[in-house]
Amino acid sequence: MKNILNFMRTSLVGGILFLLPIVIVAIIAGKALAIARKIVGPLAAHLPEDSIFGLDMPRVLAIALLVLFCFLAGVFARTRLAQKGVLWLETTVLSNLPGYEFFKSLSGNLLGAETKSTYPVVLARIEDAWQLAFLVERLAGGHVTVFVPGAPSPQSGSVYFMTEDRIQLLDIPSQAATKCLKRYGLGASALLGNRLAAACPAETIPMATGESRKMTIQN
Repeated sequence: MKNILNFMRTSLVGGILFLLPIVIVAIIAGKALAIARKIVGPLAAHLPEDSIFGLDMPRVLAIALLVLFCFLAGVFARTRLAQKGVLWLETTVLSNLPGYEFFKSLSGNLLGAETKSTYPVVLARIEDAWQLAFLVERLAGGHVTVFVPGAPSPQSGSVYFMTEDRIQLLDIPSQAATKCLKRYGLGASALLGNRLAAACPAETIPMATGESRKMTIQN
C-alpha cells in the first residue's frame, strides 16, 4: 500500500512539473496573441483581403508580428547588454529555483547547443538494478553525485551519492535518454545495446539439480 501511495504521489508531482511549463507557455502565447491582434487590428481593417489560408487577417498579422518580435528578441539576446541582464537574473533569482541549473544544461543539449556544463548520461547501479541517470558531480574520495530522473517525467527524480564504480558512462545524448524515460523505457534495447551485459556480465551458476543456466549476478 505504501509503495502504491508513493508511486501515486511521485507520478502526480511529476505530471504537474511536466505540464506546468507547457501551460505557462500556452497562457503567455495566448495573451501575447491577443495583444498583437489589438495592435494590428486597425491595419487589417484597411487591407483588401479578409483572410489567408482560412485564417482571418488580424490573426495572420498577429502571428507574423509575434514571429518578428521573437526574431528581434533573439537578435537582442546576442548582445552584451542582454547577456549581462540574463546573468544577473540567473544569479539573483533563477539560481534559487530547484533544478534550474540542471535543466538549463539539459535544455541546451536538447536544442543542440554545446555547453560545458552538460551532464553526462550514465547507468547507475541502485541496489539490484541499473537505472538511467545523469552524472552531476565528482566528489572527493572516489564518490559521485548522480541524478536519477523519474518516468515518464524526467523533471523530477532522486539524488544519490555513490562510489564511482557503481556507474557506467554512456556515450548517448541527453535527448535520447529523456525520450526513453518518457516512453517508460521503450526503445532501451536500441539505446543501450549490450551495455547492460558489459556492465554486469553473465556467469554460469550450477543449480541444485546438477544442471546449469545463465544468471546475471550483481557485483
